[in-house]
Amino acid sequence: QMESTTESSCSLTAVGGWSKVATDCRVENLCAARNRNQFEGMRKKAVVTSEDRISELPDVLLHHVLSLLPVHEAVQTSVLARRWRYLWKHIPVLRLLGPNKKRFTSAEDFDKFMNHLISLRGHLPLVSCEIQAYPTNDDYAGEPDEPLPNIYFDSWIQYALLCKVQVLKIIGDDVGAETELIVPLISQHLRSLEVHHVLVEKDFVDFSSCPMLEELKMQHCGLWVRKMSFPSLKRLWLTECNFPEAYRVCISAPSLVSLCLHDSGGKTPLLESMPLLDTVSLDLSGRCKDKCRGSGGDPSCEGCHGYPAGSYRSVLLNTLSNAVNLELKDQPEVYIYKRDLECCPIFGRLKTLLLDMWCRATDLHALVRILQHTPVLEKLTLQLRSDWNLLSAARGERKHVRIEQSFSCVHLKEVSIECEEKLRVKDKVNQIVKIMTRNGVLTENISFKKIPRPEG
Repeated sequence: QMESTTESSCSLTAVGGWSKVATDCRVENLCAARNRNQFEGMRKKAVVTSEDRISELPDVLLHHVLSLLPVHEAVQTSVLARRWRYLWKHIPVLRLLGPNKKRFTSAEDFDKFMNHLISLRGHLPLVSCEIQAYPTNDDYAGEPDEPLPNIYFDSWIQYALLCKVQVLKIIGDDVGAETELIVPLISQHLRSLEVHHVLVEKDFVDFSSCPMLEELKMQHCGLWVRKMSFPSLKRLWLTECNFPEAYRVCISAPSLVSLCLHDSGGKTPLLESMPLLDTVSLDLSGRCKDKCRGSGGDPSCEGCHGYPAGSYRSVLLNTLSNAVNLELKDQPEVYIYKRDLECCPIFGRLKTLLLDMWCRATDLHALVRILQHTPVLEKLTLQLRSDWNLLSAARGERKHVRIEQSFSCVHLKEVSIECEEKLRVKDKVNQIVKIMTRNGVLTENISFKKIPRPEG
């Protein structure tokens, strides 16, 4: 009986063992099948993710992406797929950049590419276009055996205008040969124009053929003209431009709202009436030629030549009388502001004023003079800067200059006196504070701040 029981147990054990093995095998098979399904799913997903998802984007987005590239790179996408073949033609922004010498080994190479591009693209509309001249060598001398650089530069500008471009940026050759901008520009669509490193040589520059032009930026340009007219312009920036030294360029911009004139060479331009002017920043430092040698307006003084300008009583300040925000900076030798103040207009809308004050007595007279003509002024910023030539010449006598004049600025609630670092101007600051407090400005409304000294 025991033997039969043992056999039964052994047979059950055997059966149970095989059953367990079979069960384990089924479980492994199920797991393997599940894993295979998972890997197959992953392979399917991999196949899906390897598809060209970019090409599924709408044309508008693709045009935007391509517009971020220089045009020679955008054109290269035409070989990606059939759909991409002509996408580059329709991008609303063209960046025609000549300085890429890795792509264009010579000006002729760049010219050939550009002209072929234009012939293929046609006159499809443009929103924005940037045209940059191919740089010549810095030893370019214009010899007869040297090829003329950028001979198609003006034709590319005209092409952009024909494509109804709204925003145009032009960069001339800033290395060797000078790039001339041929004017007038004619466009019914141009709204913004930015120009760098070009020459304009014409007696009268008239932008009336661009009735929609509202914004103009010119930097490092030579403006060898007699008059510039911008009937529709609202914002004008002239930065580090060169004007003639023998006469003043007359600027007419009756619709102007904002004006920035900084670090220009030659004679300061004469501004005609700008009744809508709101914000003005003028910096006559640097290469301005309106500097007096100390001869007091003697006609023999080359710097004083050309003031006053014809029948105009002032060069700048009369035109700025409607400004709300005004910044005036210069150098000690520059006389434009001082002489314009002799017939100073009333600044009836002026609320914020920033003045550069070189450490000298005449600045305090000019300060009082202009404060007498700013009845609604709310904020005044005075930047005290070092004038070492004048200070060393007569440092002692300047400390005790007495200012007798008075003014009334009942709305003036904030006066900020900013001094260059390491500049000893304690006496000058005390003079300014006395002038302010004697004329009704509360001491708690006067603050002090240090500013960095300009390099060089």
